[in-house]
Amino acid sequence: MNEPILQADYSLSLKAARVERGYTQEALAERLGITTRSYIKWENGEVLVKPYMVYAVAYVLKMEPDRIRVPIVS
Repeated sequence: MNEPILQADYSLSLKAARVERGYTQEALAERLGITTRSYIKWENGEVLVKPYMVYAVAYVLKMEPDRIRVPIVS
């Protein structure tokens, strides 16, 4: 029952990080080497993010990985 709330929470954080740095979904997906649809699924909480991709997002956005809250695949 708490799962959708958790997903909504992380997707806002991921989106907020992207918007804070001035990236569109398309531009960030391209920088990460993934499809725009895959990135959109991350923001919408439809799929979990692999740990190495959290680091890739943080690197591209020039942020510490712990600033980007996402549920990850362990």
